[in-house]
Amino acid sequence: MSAINIDQVQYVSPLQCYICAINKASDLQNHQQLFLQQPQQHATDADANKQLAPTACDTPNIICRGCKMQRYCSLQHLVEDQAHRDFCRVLIELQKSQNIAHPLLLAGPLLGRAQLQQATAQLMLAVRVKLRRLLTRRECELIGYPGYCVVCYRLEPLTACVGCSGVAYCSAEHRRLDCCNHTPAVCRTLAFYYSPYRLLSSQLDIVQLKQRSDLKRSHLVETFYAATEIRIDSQPWRSLEQYERFAACSSFSGIASVCLALTNISFVAAPHEILSVYVVGAQELHRSYFQLMHLKFFFLQYPDVCQLEVYLIGHKLQPQTGEEVLTFMQGGCQRKVVLCTFPKTFERFVKTHRVDPVLIIIYNPDFAAMDTLTEGIVERKYPHAVQPSEQDDYSWHGCLLETLHTYGVPICFTSPTKLQARSDLNCVNALAKVHKIAIERVYNCTENPYREILPQHNPCPDDDETVIYANNYLEVVFTSIQC
Repeated sequence: MSAINIDQVQYVSPLQCYICAINKASDLQNHQQLFLQQPQQHATDADANKQLAPTACDTPNIICRGCKMQRYCSLQHLVEDQAHRDFCRVLIELQKSQNIAHPLLLAGPLLGRAQLQQATAQLMLAVRVKLRRLLTRRECELIGYPGYCVVCYRLEPLTACVGCSGVAYCSAEHRRLDCCNHTPAVCRTLAFYYSPYRLLSSQLDIVQLKQRSDLKRSHLVETFYAATEIRIDSQPWRSLEQYERFAACSSFSGIASVCLALTNISFVAAPHEILSVYVVGAQELHRSYFQLMHLKFFFLQYPDVCQLEVYLIGHKLQPQTGEEVLTFMQGGCQRKVVLCTFPKTFERFVKTHRVDPVLIIIYNPDFAAMDTLTEGIVERKYPHAVQPSEQDDYSWHGCLLETLHTYGVPICFTSPTKLQARSDLNCVNALAKVHKIAIERVYNCTENPYREILPQHNPCPDDDETVIYANNYLEVVFTSIQC
């Protein structure tokens, strides 16, 4: 196992005691580090503490009187939560200035999903302006997925689901009415999302890979097992070991999606030939898709390739000093990988570099900016409420157009929801039509067998997919000049 660090800004529900969640993760971290230092002496203790709840936690019935959004199990834990103070202060000021009883009433009474969506978007923008910075992941979680009755949208009194702490109800009757939506499977998934294991940035470091797979006839878990001989448990929340295996498998989604996209073309794999992959619109999190174990997985699936170049191109990337070059032996052949970082848009990249990829991949792009549509509505309705940052001015239009101009190259893009996949495809088709570019679809917006398996929240409350996954849907197209 690798070193474990606690990520204190995400994966804690407003319906959970934040301090208890951090304490649970700390206990898991301490027990694991103790086991790694003295495995023989403490093996029994470590095994006994592999279960999900190593620390007792009282019911989080105390609600912060200031923000009225975060819950705690005790006044002591409320006082201990120093990181919450600035955020809470802003919400207190907002309630006083707008004369409202709860921050979510900023846009008026909550009568349904549309009002909730508008309220959370407006609140998120208002808080960001008052704090004069981007919101942390924890703050986004508090506002974006607040506590409310999922049946009638009442804000109090609320009782959280004891199974997951991911949803709440104002009465037992409303819990019964929601049983068709909040099924045991959904409850287990949300419990896993809010598990203390998700707070631990830990991942297996897999060195040896075994067997390749038929990519078109397999899926991520099956392919991961063939390559590593590591089985994935159907209940990964039961122990840290099982969670680490689950998270490691999920991390192979990015490179496995590349491998699947490449099955749609034939290319020369001579030792002197370089296979170049462009990751357009890349973000820092996409670096985790190209660690050494993932690159070894690529060469396992394509053993005739000896040289791989990965171009990470995106305006949100942090600048890197020079290229990262990796060389290693695998399958009796020397492999070489060059990782190149370009912190700029693809639109700017093509003006200064020769463009010659074998594959272009765009991970979860959101071409139509669906997750910011409500923010745009709020900005037009309340023009003085928001001061946009430089990144807010970014549009996919120019980068997508330059991507479509890369004729004869497979262009692969993934989407977390079916709704967004259709929206992305509509954007591609509309832009291609205006600029007389022909589109040939070779992998048609179907579920990606190599999607990530770690659950996420759906940012769109009007979508019927409540739990989603990164790279959930896959589209591969070729472009050419329209005749």
